[in-house]
Amino acid sequence: MRAQRACLNLSETLWNITLDRSAVWQNDSLYVPPVNIHDLPVHIPTGGWNLLDTPDKIGVTLPATVEQHLWGWNGETFGVTGNYVGVSWFDTKINVPADWRNKRIVMNVASVRFRAEIFVNKKLVGYDLVNSTPFAVDVTPFILPGQENVIAFRITDPNGNFNWKDSQVYTWGEYRTNPSHGFGGITGKVELVATDKLYIGDVFIKNQPDPHSIEVEVTACNETKNPMKAQKMLLTVKEHKGEKVLYRKEYSVENLVVGENKQTFHIHLPAAKLWSTDSPHLYDLSVSVGTDNYTQRFGFRWFEVKDIHGDKQFFLNGKRIVLRTAISWSFWPDNGITPSDELARRQVESAKKLGLNMLNFHRTIGHSNVLDYADELGLLYFEEPGGNQYPISHFNDNNKQSKFYFAYRNEKLVRMIKRDRNHPSLVIYNLHNERGAWPQVQDYAQMRMAHSLDPTRILTYNSSNGENPENEANARFKLHLMPNDTTFYDYGWYDRHHAGGPGCYHDNLYWGKDNYHRFSNHKDEIIYWGEDGAIGTPPRLQLIRDEILQSGTTSGWEAMDYMKWYDAYDSFLKHNGFAKAFPTVDDLTRAMGNVAFYYQGRVIENIRISNTVDAYAVNGWESMKLENHSGIVDNYRYPKGDVEVMARYNQPLFLAVKMNRKVLNVGDTTIVDTYIVNEKNLKGNYSLQLIAKDAEGTVLATHVSSVHVKGGMYMVNVYRSAGILFLGQQAMFVLKQSWSKAKKLLQLETILCLL
Repeated sequence: MRAQRACLNLSETLWNITLDRSAVWQNDSLYVPPVNIHDLPVHIPTGGWNLLDTPDKIGVTLPATVEQHLWGWNGETFGVTGNYVGVSWFDTKINVPADWRNKRIVMNVASVRFRAEIFVNKKLVGYDLVNSTPFAVDVTPFILPGQENVIAFRITDPNGNFNWKDSQVYTWGEYRTNPSHGFGGITGKVELVATDKLYIGDVFIKNQPDPHSIEVEVTACNETKNPMKAQKMLLTVKEHKGEKVLYRKEYSVENLVVGENKQTFHIHLPAAKLWSTDSPHLYDLSVSVGTDNYTQRFGFRWFEVKDIHGDKQFFLNGKRIVLRTAISWSFWPDNGITPSDELARRQVESAKKLGLNMLNFHRTIGHSNVLDYADELGLLYFEEPGGNQYPISHFNDNNKQSKFYFAYRNEKLVRMIKRDRNHPSLVIYNLHNERGAWPQVQDYAQMRMAHSLDPTRILTYNSSNGENPENEANARFKLHLMPNDTTFYDYGWYDRHHAGGPGCYHDNLYWGKDNYHRFSNHKDEIIYWGEDGAIGTPPRLQLIRDEILQSGTTSGWEAMDYMKWYDAYDSFLKHNGFAKAFPTVDDLTRAMGNVAFYYQGRVIENIRISNTVDAYAVNGWESMKLENHSGIVDNYRYPKGDVEVMARYNQPLFLAVKMNRKVLNVGDTTIVDTYIVNEKNLKGNYSLQLIAKDAEGTVLATHVSSVHVKGGMYMVNVYRSAGILFLGQQAMFVLKQSWSKAKKLLQLETILCLL
């Protein structure tokens, strides 16, 4: 058996946090990768290393931020007044095994914010400020195997936002810094890894148009002093859950030069189960060379755009898919900026319960553990690096500031793509959100670079508001690259935002066939309503309060605010006579959440019956304490209402009953249109029954029609029969009927019966 690489998880060791209030950092010179550690200034704790002997917080695990453990350090807690800006130290001790002598030892850091200066045994070993991205530090010369080692991170948090805006200008001395959330700390996991001098540096598994095929790109690293001849490389593919091996082959590699060596392998496995949102089958690919073994999880799948008789549509594994998503700003409880595994899983589970099939990392880079659960549970993802805004008037300044910006933004994008490109859940990259500027030479170059790193996914320049022209090319709104295609297209991708919402569902959101909210018949481009329908509702205060009390701590950046918020609602209900209608705070907040759920559900129903719209994004996903109250889940990822209210309209098969008037006077007439949303390929002759009942259940009117449901994967055919219109898999007819007996509420039922 080949030896496994050895790992020490530093995330579970106990760390201390010390605020270095007197540290000077405001006018530092900033350095983007690659950096030579020997050329950098060394900043030790102010007054000496004994500052760390009196920490402000002890015994924390990673990820961790100052705002998580020391919010209100200054005696202020309201709003964002408890935030800390400046230098803090995170330190721990770790015993490194003696048998790591003569090994290559690397510290892998999943992410920090903002800048990290890393010390091992009081010696500077690493520096990084491409925040929220992974990086590695070779600590071989500094680690003492067989002894206790002291690890210290000097974190500088210079600025940051606590809202959704990634277009604000933030500066650090002479530099513009990319906007990001204003939390400072070690925001990801940290580990030490020991290997021999020959090791696997990276594995990229490229999905292919034949979804049962993959192209495996292996980067083998030779850090010996000489080329290595006649090496064996073993590739194995097995089920992620289970022991079944689908593929095992040993390859001969004739020459591994000093440095990086890329090897490409093509694997075709017809028996492999495909990854999809309904059946998220996963596999592990293991690569062994020398004494090192590297395992990468992946899924067999292919996501693409097809042109079906002039209609551009999304397809996953050859089956059409209409994307229903929501935009997430990636704020979180406790540390503010990164989720625990429990919260990451809850995010994906909540989306699935609501019937969504995708979520967006919106105006901010995503999180690996969220993508892990999306892979496991079957949820697609759309990702933006965030903060990718810079005035084009300064693009060509070629000065310190512009050089820093472009080096920073490109490195962040490179790291994001390399980190996330093996996740089957991730299908679209987007570089900018609501960027008002046309793409410049530097933007085209960045897109080419990104596409070369991952040619298997769709890459777009912008997801934007404004007057996106339907029938003309426009690079600002529509510039994109398609999988395995290096052509820049400025037509074919129509993404338009309608961020605001009407407050609740209105009758005027449906007037009749082809005349309703978010209808489109613009077929020769992908139609994506990229932000839609913000309706503010409160969080699930009672559930949040219960979770905070169960945790036993209120030290996080927003915990006490939620406790006070709950108390205010509870007092209002009890002292103003509303407790009878809403016995608990959760009864009230859930009812208010249902207002937004019903609106979003009915609009999702609209885009699905249009049979042309390809994607719809709810504005938005989570709400936090300060704003973004339009989130359909709260910051703890609890759905704000009853999930079935919205989930009904996300089913793969259902009858959609649409009325152009739902509030009527006695004797009024309404038009009732019935559609079948059919992603299950239902076929055959059916009886469609409409039954109108009053509040007591008395039948007031009925209408029965014979209908033929054709099925088929593309849903583009139109049929007429006996006054009944069939639009693809949507059956529509008009019933005009006066119900003079209905004085209060009327219920309309639809039944589809096989003849």
